[in-house]
Amino acid sequence: MALSEHEQHQLQLLSEQLLKDDRRLAAKLAGGPTAGPPSRGAGAGTFTLLVGLFVFFTGIGARGLTLGVLGFALAVTGAYLISQRFRLRGGKCATEARDDS
Repeated sequence: MALSEHEQHQLQLLSEQLLKDDRRLAAKLAGGPTAGPPSRGAGAGTFTLLVGLFVFFTGIGARGLTLGVLGFALAVTGAYLISQRFRLRGGKCATEARDDS
């Protein structure tokens, strides 16, 4: 069902009012990128990844299976935390969102 000209005009006025009143909500509704400056999550992910790799290689060097598995788990967790930093709410990667624009 198509909107009448009056309804389209009212919708346009509402959207302009929304942009003026609440820019943060408008950005969320527009589906713009939510990735901002680096956060603690990316730093914690990097730290966890590096510690995990250190523990992993130490476990390999010491021939300790448990230590190697623990290090691998830490490294994977760190990589996951870093990857979450570059995700948008829509599920696309930040680089993919720039290509679509």
